[in-house]
Amino acid sequence: MVPEFADAAFKLGKGEYTKTPVHTQFGWHVIKVDDRRTAAPPSFEESKQELTEEVARDIVNAKVKALRDSAKIETFALDGSPLPAKP
Repeated sequence: MVPEFADAAFKLGKGEYTKTPVHTQFGWHVIKVDDRRTAAPPSFEESKQELTEEVARDIVNAKVKALRDSAKIETFALDGSPLPAKP
């Protein structure tokens, strides 16, 4: 859940609804809580694929950032003359 929606939803009790619409990046919402229940957290096996992808993505992003930070970038105008370096 996006924070705006979650904040509004978890302030409500069973059977209550938001008196004013809640705005999120997805639009406007009127939230009504019919019931509450706790969900068991997923097992490691259920989460393994997602966790593996997240760690791999973090490693790739870190490597790309390191390569960009150490790269020497030169830009040229259409006539081939060098452009001043950006700060």
